[in-house]
Amino acid sequence: MAGKTPLFTSKHDRPMVIAAFLGHQALGEFVMQHLTAASIAGALPGSKLGVIYRDDRSYKNFITLMNPYVSATIRIPAGNNAVIPLDWFDGDDDAPNRPFDAAWRDQGFHNPDIFLTPSMLDIGRCLAPTPVLRIPPHMTDILSQSLVQRGVDRDRWFACVHMREPHYFWRYDVDPFRNVDPKSYLPMISNIINKQGGQVVRLGDPSMTPFPEMDGLIDLSRSDNNFPEQAFALSRARFFVGAESGTTQLASAMKAPAVTSNVHSAIGVWNDGDVAMVKKSVLPDGNIIAPRDMLKSGALTIHTLRPVGIKKIDNTPDELIAVADHMYKITSDCVAWRKEITEEPNTHASSSGISLPLQWRHIHEYADLTLWE
Repeated sequence: MAGKTPLFTSKHDRPMVIAAFLGHQALGEFVMQHLTAASIAGALPGSKLGVIYRDDRSYKNFITLMNPYVSATIRIPAGNNAVIPLDWFDGDDDAPNRPFDAAWRDQGFHNPDIFLTPSMLDIGRCLAPTPVLRIPPHMTDILSQSLVQRGVDRDRWFACVHMREPHYFWRYDVDPFRNVDPKSYLPMISNIINKQGGQVVRLGDPSMTPFPEMDGLIDLSRSDNNFPEQAFALSRARFFVGAESGTTQLASAMKAPAVTSNVHSAIGVWNDGDVAMVKKSVLPDGNIIAPRDMLKSGALTIHTLRPVGIKKIDNTPDELIAVADHMYKITSDCVAWRKEITEEPNTHASSSGISLPLQWRHIHEYADLTLWE
């Protein structure tokens, strides 16, 4: 394509070196930047991916371990002055004040072939097929035991749920239109346990509204600093129902069959069969916009676009029950813990390549989603 520069691994007598600066703090953004960087590495078989990020959120280290394409990592101190360190990557091996260890330099990450900035790593530019994050293999046994100790039956299937609320420390009252009333999900949770016969694992943090005790409900949100345990639960869940949040994007990144409910503007899932359950959108004249029309018009995206002048009405408890019943039916082959979907990075040389800048794709180009009407 005119104006683009093709890059091919076949032109190199060594692995292509890619360095990516993952500049976001929020969970979902960080997950999606990892996926896009991994998709570029996957399109260049034999390449090596090194990532740099600010060490300002506890989940970042574990998510980085979940990306099988990453072969080197640099964590820089948190702070507003930690901006894109382009001047570090001029190939000068002896320059002072650069946090490169011997392994980073030996692999050539101080002088990469490609440097990916945060703006290049928008999920809309992720190359197909979308990569998969996976639990680090050396941690599966201990995390499995931890989930059992919490009360999750190893021989019984479970669903994961997450409801976004306004009191999370790092996102306090940010994007309030994405918040939901968690109590509206309680009838759905009861239905999963008492009629479908599963267990429910709630994800989140201790700032969330406490739920009443319920046989079959395991509430991981009551504990702090247990992100690996929650990610592991997502990897083994029969299905997931969440709101418009980073946890939903993590579920999709792990290929958990997922519903994003109460969607305001960002669908946040991208796998075939996933469900987008959009809030009812009412125009000032009282007319209701169908979700499919919103998608075609660009008012819904894989990421974030926020229409104005439209009244939004949350999904009802009955609608949430219905979508959970739908997920139960389409995952009928899962009768215990779901087998994790894993992906090994490409390692074989190939003449395939990529072109920069990466082309942005609409959500319908990613997957065959179900828009819940």
